Parts: sequence; C-alpha cells; structure tokens
Amino acid sequence: MCHGSEVKVGKDGKPIEGTWPAGVGTLYPDGSVGTCTVCHTRHEFSIAEARKPEACASCHLGPDHPNIEIYLESKHGQQFLAHGDEWEWDSAPDAWEPGDYTAPTCAVCHISGIGELKTTHDVKERLKWDLVHKKSVIRSGAGGDGEKGDKLMRKVCINCHGESHTNSVKGTLDNAVALYNKYWDGAVKMKKELAAKKLLKKDPWKDGFQELMYYLWHHTGRRARQGTAMNAPDYAHWHGFFQVFQVYQDMEEIYKWRIKNKKIEELSTVMSTGPV
Repeated sequence: MCHGSEVKVGKDGKPIEGTWPAGVGTLYPDGSVGTCTVCHTRHEFSIAEARKPEACASCHLGPDHPNIEIYLESKHGQQFLAHGDEWEWDSAPDAWEPGDYTAPTCAVCHISGIGELKTTHDVKERLKWDLVHKKSVIRSGAGGDGEKGDKLMRKVCINCHGESHTNSVKGTLDNAVALYNKYWDGAVKMKKELAAKKLLKKDPWKDGFQELMYYLWHHTGRRARQGTAMNAPDYAHWHGFFQVFQVYQDMEEIYKWRIKNKKIEELSTVMSTGPV
C-alpha cells in the first residue's frame, strides 16, 4: 500500500484481490505509473493537502525512515508548527513561492515549482544520494541522475539561502555518507570472512551478527543519513551515528569471538531487540 505493486485485472475487468488498493509507485495495465490519491486524497483531491507534510507522513515515519519526525525536529519543521496555519496553501501550481510560506515542506523541496523550477511528480528528481539502500551511492540509471539532482536541489535552496550556507549543508551530508559507508564496508568485510569460514547461520534472523547488520543499514544507518540530509541533529547523532557506532562495535565483538573460537555462539546475544 506504500510502494505499490502491479495491478492485474481479472476476467470480470476488475482488479484481482491483492493488487489493490494501490501505492505511489503502482504499475497499471495501461502502462501508467503512480497513484494520485496517495497524496491528493480522493475526498477533495486538494493541492493544499498534498503540500502539507502530513501527506508524506502516512508512509515516511517510524524507526527505519522517520522523515516526518526528522522534519518536525528541523528548523523548517519548527517554522511549520509555529506558523503553518498562516501560510497560503492554495496557490496555483508553479505559483507557490516563498512568501506563501516561511519554510519549505516536503513538497517544496522535492516536487513543487519554486523559482525557475517547474512542478515535478518524480520525487527522486532532485536527489543526489541514495540514502535508502545498504550503501549510499550517487543516483544513476533508473534511480535518477544524482549529479543533475544535486544541481536541481541547489536551485530550490537558493530561493531562501545563500550559496555558502547551501554548500555547507551539502558538504555535511557528503561527509555523513562517507562515514556511514565506511562502517558498512567494514561490516561487509567481516561478513565475507565469516561466510568463508562457515561461521554464519542459514537463518539471518537467528544470527546475532546478521541481525545487527540489518539494523546497521535499515534503521540506524538510514536515520543517520536522512537526519543529516534534513538538518535534524538528534536523528543524525543520537538515533543515527551514535547507534551506528554501538551496533558496529557489537558486530565486531561477535566477529572476533567466532574467529577465535571457530564456532557460532549457541544463543543470539541480540534476541531480536534492535535499536529503536
């Protein structure tokens, strides 16, 4: 219901159960992609509704990608909480500009028309880095053109911020990505050695090392990278890199014990209590 699937139609011309309702990336039989009502709910199909951060919060929340929580912690989000009731939400498409609002919402940065940029419904178009998968790389191919995305996002920022500020924020994210990737590469190296020595369980959810590796990427690592990208210091540090470091140290201890003892510990020390 979040990502979407491929809608398949039965003999009666209606969607087969399980392929409906649809998500933001749904593939339809006619070749079209995407579901408008994910952001513009069907009761009013309101442009104002889709511009508010709550539209994104249906999916982008929780321990693995707490984007709404990150946004509300940021100064942008604090402006929204303090003054959002006074903003102009109903401006025409490509005419919703700073002045209608005093800080961007998710829509402003990622899809709305602003300055010389036109509205887009390709939510990845203005992104440089892939901050979702196990290792962050500059987007390419079907994942988008990251170098172009970086230039487009800078054109968003320049409507409110100077070049030096934008460069500083962008540089901080680049550094955070490099730091996270360093930990991830170390984890991959340890796992390969454990696998070569047959020191990994077949079921990763019963294996403390592999379970922690999942949390390193899917929870703490995402929070560290996305918290940095959206200027939320608590998510970048305490919910992010602090826990990345702690999880990595625990993985190192398990790795060292298995290499030294040439066997797998009988009971997982993790016990399905991942960092939250």
